[in-house]
Amino acid sequence: MKNHVEIQIPRPVSSVNVVPGRSGGSVSAPPPRQTAPAGRAGGGADRELAGLRSARQALEKAVVKFGEIHERFFKEAEEQLLNLSIEIARKVLKQEIQTERHKIEPVVREALSRVPDGIKVVVHLHPDDLARCESARKDTDQAGSDNISFIADRKVQPGGCLLETPQGTVESSIDAQLEEIAGAMKNPE
Repeated sequence: MKNHVEIQIPRPVSSVNVVPGRSGGSVSAPPPRQTAPAGRAGGGADRELAGLRSARQALEKAVVKFGEIHERFFKEAEEQLLNLSIEIARKVLKQEIQTERHKIEPVVREALSRVPDGIKVVVHLHPDDLARCESARKDTDQAGSDNISFIADRKVQPGGCLLETPQGTVESSIDAQLEEIAGAMKNPE
């Protein structure tokens, strides 16, 4: 039966002596080590201590580097997951719009709520959405707002609207809303 001894050495070894065991193949204990006189460190011990310090420093650097890589990996993964989620939401919403299950009226109402009362507003809608937006037009007419007009505009994406006022424009599109959500999720405050 062979004896197996595993030894892990933290630094390169310059030489190894293998001494066969005595009395039936057993491994004998090595001769006792002679210690250096007090006040004088042995040269081998100094080299060994220096090697251990060097190994420790290398290990500490590796731990720091691993921590940096770990943090960067999870930050990149989080950003990729957010971008993937936004892209999935974009595709789902566009599918809803194509199948006409998406309601344009709440989008128009939300956009109009951002405009102060009494200001003349022209609401630009995709022609398909304009045909479906009669209830929003009736609701705004019931509110006594003669300053709001609706027009068909092929430049506006289906499911969105563009409000034009004398002070500027307000865009309410799927892409703009998703970008706003992504920005808020990337920079929560």
